[in-house]
Amino acid sequence: MRRPNLIGTAAASAAAAVLAGSVFTGGTTAHAETPAAIEDAAAPSAVTLPTGDRVTLLPNGTTAIEPAAGREDATFLTPPAGGDVVVVPTDRVAAVTSGDEDARRYNVSELLRAGETDAATAPESELDDRAYAGLVPDTGTADLTAAADLEKLNLTLLNRGGKAPDGSWMLWSARDGSDFDAIPVDENGNGGVALPVGDYVIVSGFWSDPTDTSRGHVVLGMTPVTVAEGGTDLVLDGADARPVSIDVEQPDASVLNAAVHIGASNAATTLGYGTYLGSQVDAFVLPEPDLPDYSLDFVYQPVLTGPADADDPYVYNLAFLERDGYPADTEFSVADEDLAAVATDYTDLGTAYGAAEGDTCDYGDHVDGWIGTGYCTVVPTAVPSQRTVYYTADPEVDWDNGLMAGPRTPDGVLTDGFVVTSSAVYEPGPAERLMPRGGLSAGISEGFRFTDGGLELLGADLYPVGGGNDERIVLAGDKGDVTLSRDGEVIASATGLDFYLEAFFTELPAGDAGRYTISVDATEPSASRDFGTGFSAEWSFDSAPVAEGEADQIVLPVVQLSSPDIEAGYAPKRGCQELTLDLRYNEYGPVVHAEDMTFEVSYDDGRTWKSVDIDRDGDTATAELTHPRRAKWVSVRMTALDDQGTEVTHTTIRAFGLR
Repeated sequence: MRRPNLIGTAAASAAAAVLAGSVFTGGTTAHAETPAAIEDAAAPSAVTLPTGDRVTLLPNGTTAIEPAAGREDATFLTPPAGGDVVVVPTDRVAAVTSGDEDARRYNVSELLRAGETDAATAPESELDDRAYAGLVPDTGTADLTAAADLEKLNLTLLNRGGKAPDGSWMLWSARDGSDFDAIPVDENGNGGVALPVGDYVIVSGFWSDPTDTSRGHVVLGMTPVTVAEGGTDLVLDGADARPVSIDVEQPDASVLNAAVHIGASNAATTLGYGTYLGSQVDAFVLPEPDLPDYSLDFVYQPVLTGPADADDPYVYNLAFLERDGYPADTEFSVADEDLAAVATDYTDLGTAYGAAEGDTCDYGDHVDGWIGTGYCTVVPTAVPSQRTVYYTADPEVDWDNGLMAGPRTPDGVLTDGFVVTSSAVYEPGPAERLMPRGGLSAGISEGFRFTDGGLELLGADLYPVGGGNDERIVLAGDKGDVTLSRDGEVIASATGLDFYLEAFFTELPAGDAGRYTISVDATEPSASRDFGTGFSAEWSFDSAPVAEGEADQIVLPVVQLSSPDIEAGYAPKRGCQELTLDLRYNEYGPVVHAEDMTFEVSYDDGRTWKSVDIDRDGDTATAELTHPRRAKWVSVRMTALDDQGTEVTHTTIRAFGLR
């Protein structure tokens, strides 16, 4: 997956990412140094950590962690890092904080910006050039430890049994958010740091590893402390912490993994501690701190599964979220009748490569803004298959649901198949779902233009075929040609571009503002898929040079079809089919509106076309289709004009089938 977001929200544009040093997140970027030359620059969406564990950034903005073989019970820290995704296995924290291992090799965001997929072999020259405070980049604005008046904060950590923990990650932060740094802790659980007299917040996570005879545990805490003249002693005792646990109705359910996060934020700073527990580690949280100048949050997201050979397979995806402090009771219990029980049919979208290994990844968060880490638990999922998925049913919890399926390279890169994501707020009770539902038109593409070192650069992240229909479908395995023209003159082109793994990126010849056209044609569509067997797209838009260091996001609108009649890629052959057509574009970029829209269909794979009357109201239109008696496939062609003058025409062969 090429374009998930690096910062745990979906708010960053491709242009901003490029200006920050990122060349798209996932795949490679086709870069024309001159109009005649195209070359690749790596831009992946997944990184293999030095431990062999894999971190994947998903299109819906969440992040998945897959432990390496033999490390299935590994636990991970996910500390806030100024917007970066940082993932450190707990068994490597001591080595990283001591300097024996390089913290930069666990900053997934920075590795992806440099186009590196293997953290262990990434060249030194491609690693982050910032200083690090323990596990994360040092973004402090002042060096408080350089002050003349310093006092010692003496820290003692005790695990649940009153002994020194096996490991820890400790951070001090000035109460006003002006600076922070790590607190070194020795093998005896003792640590300390010299600080000016004043008020601080201690962010803590310390753990004891599981053994052959006992489970492990991790203790999370957020503790205010005042460093006084003469020094201050602080003891953090795991025995004071409350257990965080889950109890469900299914008697054979076991915890596959769980994410736990505590946070504190205000206008000046954001503090937090997040961890992936694994199946052999329990979580405990220290008492809620008295921090009236901070907004506290708490996240517990356990994933439970039944036996692998169960006749009726199921998964629990649960989210316990608190925005104004910690829950009164952190030992959670839920009844199935209070959950959404979604009977899910994971379909293969008409692929011809047979049953494939797939992964699902579900993440629930607040409907009005994310809290927590943004990490979801990967659950192996065959395609096709069926199972019941139990979700927390709460009007305040929005679920991002993802499925990736298809053949992959040994290092996990999808070479064919699809990624589908959707979002839902569930109600209690039984429900049914197809994933993906199907129905193709065009995916959501976007472009950008910026100036760097006097060079005019233009890029486009192109998904010329994809799906909407209350979901987002991104297809893998298609290749094609891209041409960029200005005022009718071709200025750059790329051949054999892999639309899933690559983006078009070119230097522009000198010139003033003009009318640009991006044309896309499929030359090697995936041979394994029944749908989307051919496609093309063309956008014409006005663009002008931008000032040095600035970026202009180019909206590349498309018209996406949806219909409740389409299921697993097929609609009923008989009767009148109602379709909805919506103008779509990157929702986090500039807003545009439709000025005009047309719709055509073909029942002979694009050899002949029939215009279809539509009833348009703003950015949405409706249409009705009565299909010919012997028709098997419906191909579609749409055009649109937006209020910024951008024109688009796109075609999808075999958008959906009939039966």
